[in-house]
Amino acid sequence: MQFGLFIILSWQISLTVAVHLKGTWGMNEQVHVLSKFGVHQMNPLNKDNTKGFIYGNITLSDGSNLSIDEKNRVSMFIVPDSMINSILVDSMYPVACGTILANLSQFAFEQQCLTTGKRSDLLRWIPCPRDKLCLEEDNPSLVVPGYQFTFRIEEPVSPEFWYIVFIACSLTKNCSWTSSIRDYVVDYDIWLVNGNPNAKGDVFLKQFSFEEQDIVHIYMFALQMYIVLALCQLRAASITKQSRLPKRQRILNYIIGFKIGGLIFQSTETFIFALFGRGTVVFMFVGELMRVFAVCLLCLLLILLSRGWSLNQRGAFTNRVKYLWILISMIHVILFIHGFINSQKEWLAIGFNFLSNRPIVALRLIQGAWFLFEVKRTILREEWNDRAVFLVHFGAAYMVWFVYLLGLGVISTMISELWRLKIVLAISTFANFVAITFLVHIFWPTGSTRRFFSPDGMVHRHIERSSSTELDEYEKMLITNDDPDEDNEL
Repeated sequence: MQFGLFIILSWQISLTVAVHLKGTWGMNEQVHVLSKFGVHQMNPLNKDNTKGFIYGNITLSDGSNLSIDEKNRVSMFIVPDSMINSILVDSMYPVACGTILANLSQFAFEQQCLTTGKRSDLLRWIPCPRDKLCLEEDNPSLVVPGYQFTFRIEEPVSPEFWYIVFIACSLTKNCSWTSSIRDYVVDYDIWLVNGNPNAKGDVFLKQFSFEEQDIVHIYMFALQMYIVLALCQLRAASITKQSRLPKRQRILNYIIGFKIGGLIFQSTETFIFALFGRGTVVFMFVGELMRVFAVCLLCLLLILLSRGWSLNQRGAFTNRVKYLWILISMIHVILFIHGFINSQKEWLAIGFNFLSNRPIVALRLIQGAWFLFEVKRTILREEWNDRAVFLVHFGAAYMVWFVYLLGLGVISTMISELWRLKIVLAISTFANFVAITFLVHIFWPTGSTRRFFSPDGMVHRHIERSSSTELDEYEKMLITNDDPDEDNEL
């Protein structure tokens, strides 16, 4: 198991996610999609510095200066989200260039053939001459210094996704699209940013695609809130009357610790990405894995409490419960790793995809059903009315946490991909924080709910920490037990 995890981590370290794209394009693909990038809405009062910029270098891999003409050149397009499906034709057979580019030809501009195009800044012929600008760059002042081409994208109304696409097609002298005849490999080094790369600005906006902007603020805010919870737990430990923290408190500390550790790793990955435009996914992987561990422990704690553990049942944590929880947790971790690896391979993946996350949602619902069954059974067995009422409220509150993921998944399918990631991340982070905060509250050593919990220590400590109602019942029990002896003496 440890060796397998090492292999997965080693494979993940070799992957990178980036708005700084570096790589090689071979000769075996007709259409190659490099990346998808969300361009934010342009500020009309500061147009030059708030456009989307795509700039970089594309040259031959062997370092030569091949003579490029209509026969062997290939096209590099930036394509809006509204037109990408017309290019990604799903077919088992090669598709003619005229078919692939029929719609885009009506939209793009090219100085010799596509003179009626509405947008001029969509096409470059590649590869570009080494150490020179691309042929379409007729105004060097508009090119980012040190690079061969620059696209400037204007989104005056609303944000939109744009794609960088290599297509092995060229325009002939007769202005018809034909397949390129090429026997070379190109190297590319491309940056995608929101805002002028030469102007000063917020790095947490510039380096990120629109749907990922402000994510670091969510991570940092959540991290601060969990640190506050950790300080509350330290305070609870200082005022408790027991020599050791109750087991329920210790499990809760592990949950908060995993949450804090995960957010630190996720924030670190985001900072690295903001500074360099590229980041190894290992920090995000470890952070997400720690988040999964925290959720698994939270489910365990809720299941145990629903069975009466730490309330009135000493034998609630049986081997059956332990093995079932381990099985569910292992499935959860495996689903997470599988989904994480696939999301790195699939460039269309973004945010919470309800269809691809159905197994995790189903797993959460199974745990919710288990929780509901156990809490109902515990309520029926409970003899103390106040504790039964507490369990009713406890069960109702946490059933919302178990089932909210289903509703969030359905709603997320109705949200634009441009906003989905931020909304889903904020809601799920807030929901988990509220669930954990409520446990901190009900476990508080001097809180009103402390009377419902049994300590891990000896009986005399339990009597010392009990409510006056419990002490009265205890005294009545002693008096009742003494009555027969008194009658016998008479």
